[in-house]
Amino acid sequence: MSPVFSSRKTSRRVDASPGCAPLRRMYSEALTAGPSRWDEVSSEFLRAMWEFDENVRLGHANQGDIQNGKGDFFTDLIALVLENCSSHALYARGKVPGLIFPFHALDATYPPKGDVEVMIETKAAGAPKTGRNPSQKRAEGRPGSADLDKRVKEAGLKTIDLKAEWARRAGHGEGPAGDLLTWLRKSKPLSFMFMAVRVVDDADLRRTVDQTNAANQMMDGVGLVAYSPEPGKKKYVLRKVPRHLELDAVLTRVCTALKNLT
Repeated sequence: MSPVFSSRKTSRRVDASPGCAPLRRMYSEALTAGPSRWDEVSSEFLRAMWEFDENVRLGHANQGDIQNGKGDFFTDLIALVLENCSSHALYARGKVPGLIFPFHALDATYPPKGDVEVMIETKAAGAPKTGRNPSQKRAEGRPGSADLDKRVKEAGLKTIDLKAEWARRAGHGEGPAGDLLTWLRKSKPLSFMFMAVRVVDDADLRRTVDQTNAANQMMDGVGLVAYSPEPGKKKYVLRKVPRHLELDAVLTRVCTALKNLT
């Protein structure tokens, strides 16, 4: 069956939902500015996430905005930076075959048709406490790391399944055997994940970094932007993460990989 693909575009929820207005506004500004590095949009991203989470906290953004709008916005922003950097358009693709599972849906890929050469997954996690969730005991909100374990495992399984199917179709007998991690590193497609995580304290940050490192073993690269509320101020601040996980550095690797493809 032919793959299903489409040009990326801001999701309908981000485009239309009142709760997603800060995200929509920031993405529109980025389209005009044309950033090719994450550092060029980092401050604006933090501002948009603070304003969006304020909408969440005050009940102006609903569960659909949290589950879909925030993640779609992050996907669009990551892809926009990569497109500007590499001059390669990225595409959402569905029905990409795996070895075990018949189809996978991918957030952003290159090229639009044929075998996937580069696949990009994105995850956004963590949320403030809201009136709709009185059972949340922490005043700071839900720890970002609480949402990552399942997502990291899903992304890792997707990577393994797609690389195994690529090896089968290549017909060289180079499927996974022996050292799985070494095989993953040398097999197509190149697989990357980017995560934006709201952390509530140092322990939450450590757990988030641990889970990101686990994902980094299975994938060709994982970038993390972690942030938390600044005490006494209405803003988010970046949290320091290990150099090999810094989002801007990993984006540069993906940009280089895309540039090397015709």
